[in-house]
Amino acid sequence: MNNIEYISTALNARQRSLQALMGLTEKIRELAESSDWAGALSEQRRRRELMDDFFATPCTPNESSEVASVIENILAVDQLVSDLLYRQRGGLTQEASNSRRNTRNVDRYLSNSI
Repeated sequence: MNNIEYISTALNARQRSLQALMGLTEKIRELAESSDWAGALSEQRRRRELMDDFFATPCTPNESSEVASVIENILAVDQLVSDLLYRQRGGLTQEASNSRRNTRNVDRYLSNSI
């Protein structure tokens, strides 16, 4: 394999890695949208490993623009996932608060009705 073929093959492998990272990022978003936080966490851990592997090799100047674009997309999707997480956490906190209040009201009613 000559040098040009090697560079072409390496770039294609790097591009496939970037596509895999974006694919996992989209999968994380889909899982978050369906409130499958355990699945999202599992995929996020997998993505972290792929990122570590990808960035173990420095980016070439030729790929830096594409890598930057993928990183920006990943960060944008991660922000959406964080927003979903905080919104759901807020809802769960509100539900828990309502449940505690309802329990206290039932307890008061029971203590006054006996």
